[in-house]
This record gives sequence, C-alpha cells and structure tokens, in this order.
Amino acid sequence: MLQAKYHYLSGNLVARRKFASLKSFLNYIGIEGNRTLFTWVSASEGDRFAQVIKGVTVRVKSLGPANKLVKKL
Repeated sequence: MLQAKYHYLSGNLVARRKFASLKSFLNYIGIEGNRTLFTWVSASEGDRFAQVIKGVTVRVKSLGPANKLVKKL
C-alpha cells in the first residue's frame, strides 16, 4: 500500500516536470503555450473535468489555427 501512495505522489510530480518540458519545447518550435493545460482532476470530478475541457476548447479556438507545423501543398 505504501508503494501505491508513493506512486501517486511522485507520479504527479514527474508528470508536472514532463509537462513543463513539453510546454517549453512547444514554445521553442513556435506553438503557443496557451494551447495546452496541465491540471489535476479526480475521477470523481466529472463536472470539473467538463469545465476544464470547455475552457481549453474556448481558449484554443480563440487562438485560431496553428500554422507553424502545417505542411504546405
């Protein structure tokens, strides 16, 4: 049981560090950081999950299409 608790504590911290690296990389290649979001939502927080997704969707739509990595035909 102790190992499972440690996994959830350390796993969250590892995920946050990886996301920070991802966001930095995306900014480096020219993709706006506002196109991504890192947050914790519990499995029992269905309403909160829906709100987070709606918020990200609105924000990304307001940014418009990402044109940096689009292949020109």
